[in-house]
Amino acid sequence: MRVLFPCCIIYFLAYLDRGNLGNVKILGAKTPNSLENTLHLHGKQFNWAVSITYFAVTAGLLPSNIFMKKYSAKYYFPIVMIVWGAMVMAIAGVKNAAGLLSVRFLLGVPEAGVVPSCIMYFAMWYKPSERAFRIAIFHAFNCVASAVSSFLASAIGKMEGTGGLHAWQWVFLIEGILPIVLAPAMYWTLLTFPETSTALNERERFIAINRFGRGAARQTDSTFSWAALIRIFKRPSTYVFFIAQTSSCTVAVAQATFLPTILSVFLKFNTTKANIYAAYTYIFMIPIYPFIGWHSDWTRDRMWHFIFPMVCCIPGYAVWLYTSTHPEVRGTSISYMALYGMAFLGGMCRPAQPVLLSYRSSTLYGAAEQAVGGAAAVASLSIASIMGPQVRAARVSCL
Repeated sequence: MRVLFPCCIIYFLAYLDRGNLGNVKILGAKTPNSLENTLHLHGKQFNWAVSITYFAVTAGLLPSNIFMKKYSAKYYFPIVMIVWGAMVMAIAGVKNAAGLLSVRFLLGVPEAGVVPSCIMYFAMWYKPSERAFRIAIFHAFNCVASAVSSFLASAIGKMEGTGGLHAWQWVFLIEGILPIVLAPAMYWTLLTFPETSTALNERERFIAINRFGRGAARQTDSTFSWAALIRIFKRPSTYVFFIAQTSSCTVAVAQATFLPTILSVFLKFNTTKANIYAAYTYIFMIPIYPFIGWHSDWTRDRMWHFIFPMVCCIPGYAVWLYTSTHPEVRGTSISYMALYGMAFLGGMCRPAQPVLLSYRSSTLYGAAEQAVGGAAAVASLSIASIMGPQVRAARVSCL
C-alpha cells in the first residue's frame, strides 16, 4: 500500500496523459473541430506528435534514476507529477503543429522516470522472486489507463463547444489536472528507502534490509558508477533484453495509439463505439497481467512466460494482415466483429513486458547496475514508442 499501490497510480496517470492522443484523434473526426483540423496537421505530423515525446523520455531515463535514488520516490514523483500535469494542460492551448510538437517533446522530460524509477524503487523493497507479480500489477495499470482514457474521451466528446473550447481541449485539461491534484497524496503515501523510512520501526527496518542477499540495490550505494555503466554495456544480455523488449513494445505502443483509429476506419465503427470497444480490449488484459506475473514467480520461470504471450499475438495480426490485403472478405467471409476479436489476441504482447523487466531487474547487481541496466532496458520502450506510430501509420494508410 505504500510502495506498489502509489506507483501504480503514478503510472496510471502518466500513461493516461502520455497516450491520450490516440483517443483524441477521432473526436470530431472529419469536422472542423477535430484536433487535426483545428491545428492544421497534415502528413505525418500527428504521428510525430506521438513519437516526439519519447525522444525526451529516452534522454531522461538514466538521469531520472539517479535523481530518484538521490532524493527518494517520496520527493521525486510528486514533483514530476506536477510538472507533467502542467505540460498536458498546456496542450489545450496550442494553436498549430509546432506548438503541439514542442509541448509533447517537453512532456517527455518529467515522464522519463516513471517506469525505470519505479522498477528501481521496487528493487529496493522486493526480492527478485517477488518482482514479476508486482511489476505485472504495475504494468496492468497502463491497460487501466487506456480503458479509462477511452471512456473519458467518449464522455468528454459531448463537451464540444462548452466554455468556447473544443472537446479535445477538454480532454487535455481534465486529464492534466489529475496528477497535479494527486501529487500531495503521493507525497504522504510513498516511503523513502528501507534504510531511512520513518514509517518502519527498528524491527521492520532490520527485516526490510536483511531479507535481501548480496548485490541488492541499496540507498547507501554510490549514486553513479562508470564501471557499472561499462560492465552493463559489455554484456551480450543487455542487447538481448533490449531487442526482445523493443520488439514487444513496438507492437503494444502502435496498437494502443491507433486501435481506436483502426476500429473507426478499418471496421467502420463510429467514434463513440471505437473508443468504447477499444477500452474493452484493455479491460480484458487487466487480470491477465497479474496472473502471468504470479505464475512466473511461482514457477521461477521467466523465458516461457515472455515467449508464450508473444506467440499468442501472431494469429491476430495474421488475420488483420490477410484482410488488409484482401478487402473483399471484410464484412462478408469474415465479419467486422470477428476482426475486432483479433484485437484481444494482438494485445497479448502487453503482459509479456513486465515478465521481461522482472527478468532483467533480477540479473543486475547493486544500485548502480540497477540504475544503468534498468534504464537501458526501459529505453527499449522509448525506442518502440518512437517507431510504433510510424510503422502503424504506414499500415493504417494501407488499410
